[in-house]
Amino acid sequence: MDEEELAITVGLGLVAREAAAVEYVLHGIYVHLAEIARAYTAQAIATGGALIRQCRETLEELGDSAVPATRRASLVQDLDLAEEGFRFRNRFLHGYWIFDPEVQSWLTLKGAHGMTRPEIAHTGSEAVWELARRFQALRDRLVHWDIVQFGELAETENGDRGWASVKHL
Repeated sequence: MDEEELAITVGLGLVAREAAAVEYVLHGIYVHLAEIARAYTAQAIATGGALIRQCRETLEELGDSAVPATRRASLVQDLDLAEEGFRFRNRFLHGYWIFDPEVQSWLTLKGAHGMTRPEIAHTGSEAVWELARRFQALRDRLVHWDIVQFGELAETENGDRGWASVKHL
């Protein structure tokens, strides 16, 4: 395994971890939007694109009285970014990677739902690391949104009290 393969492999692990963190936060937001008292108790919750659709549908049902327009617009923008990120995550994690010596980059091949041809794209390790960074920033924005909309006073590990994003289990 050369340096580029190692960078891709480690980067893919980070993408998987950060994407899972975004899904976890989105699940908490969905639970709040749907007014489910305890997470994981009402029904099996979807992941990835299906979870985003659940968030969008629930947000639409609520109207502006429950979520102010500016906050709603912010969440919709982040849901768009999450959807795009999950598409890349799926291509990176579920695709076949092969080095293309003609162009000196990696070729990813992945079957796509509803298509008769695979998704084909050239990429490099920098794209994987950039996606991980995008997921980290998105997670931070979603946590902030959740705190502003649904935050609860909580005690930190240091014993301080402050507003927190809380998911009741």
